[in-house]
Order: sequence, then structure tokens, then C-alpha cells
Amino acid sequence: MKYAIRPILLRIKISGAAAATRPTFDFTFPPSAAVFAASQQSYLSPHPDARFNYIATGALVFDTTNPLKLRILLMQRSASDSMPNKWETPGGGVDDEDESILHAVARELWEEAGLKSKQISAPVGEPYLFTSRSGKRICKFNFVVQVKADAESRFTVKLDPEEHQRFVWASEDEVKAKKAKDLELDFTMKELEQMVLVAFNQLKEP
Repeated sequence: MKYAIRPILLRIKISGAAAATRPTFDFTFPPSAAVFAASQQSYLSPHPDARFNYIATGALVFDTTNPLKLRILLMQRSASDSMPNKWETPGGGVDDEDESILHAVARELWEEAGLKSKQISAPVGEPYLFTSRSGKRICKFNFVVQVKADAESRFTVKLDPEEHQRFVWASEDEVKAKKAKDLELDFTMKELEQMVLVAFNQLKEP
């Protein structure tokens, strides 16, 4: 079984004011993702769509330690937050302060899971639309993200307890069964659940 790794030719390194309060995000991305190396407004201006006026991102993080059994990082939302106890991948809205949409991917992954991005792919599958509780019309793009391991070659997840209460590394079969070990996997959105399966299939492509 062979897993596709896209050639990486471009690099983003966030520094200056953004680095004063956040870690330096140093990641690479393929030319096919270059359009997302722009701010939210810079992307929206040449891509007008009456269906949405905000962008959200999702980070699809896989543990490929065992190439015969890929696993994806899923996190359960806090019981006191919106969509309580539902499962999702790291992600969130693009802020005006984010230097690019890809930077927003790296920032959200760091804030929600304590993981640093190493490589960010072009979006997986088709983006999907939804409306927030405040009425924002949002288009969400999902990216496969390779993350930096710690000194012991592990991916150490550190949750923000205000947002998530637990996490699990789930296999494709567990996602399909909606159950990992003794945990019921009830996703925040059907579209996200489908996107996770699309990502599994993409990584298995020759």
C-alpha cells in the first residue's frame, strides 16, 4: 500500500507581531495550495460567492506510524460548549489577524490540540457551507496536515478544556462504525464525517 506525498515547493514562516504571542508557524505546502496562502479578504475578493462571506478551516491530522492502519485525530467538544459532546477535527474560523488561510489552519491546530504543522495539503474534497449561530455564512475547507513529532517521535495532543474534553486516534473502520473503543463517534456535521472518509481514501491512493 502506497501513500501519496505531494511535492512541497513553497514555505511559510510566520514571524513579527504574530510571533510575539504565538509560536512561530513554519510549514510547507504544495503549489496547488498556494491560493490559500493569502488572507481571508484577499481570497474572497477574486472568488465572490453570494452563499458565503467567511471562511473556516479544518485540520485532518493522521498518525501514519503503522502504514497498514492509518488513524485520524478526532476531538470531543466540551459539554458546556455549542454542539456539546459532538466529535470533530481541529479547526475554526479564519481571523482577520491571520496572515493567510493556511496560517489559520496552523493556528487553530496549535490552539486546539497543541500540535505544530509541518506540511499542509491542498484542500481535501469539496468545501461545504453552513451558517453559524450568529448568522455568518461560512465555507469550510479541510486540509490534511502533517505535524511535527516531539523529541520521542510522538504526537502529544494538548487539549483546551474550554473547547474539548477528550480525543481519540480513530481508524477508518472506527469512523465508519461511529465507534472507537468504547466511545460513540457522533460528529458535529455529516459533511465532516464524509470528509474524513474522503481523506482516508485520498491517502491510500497510489
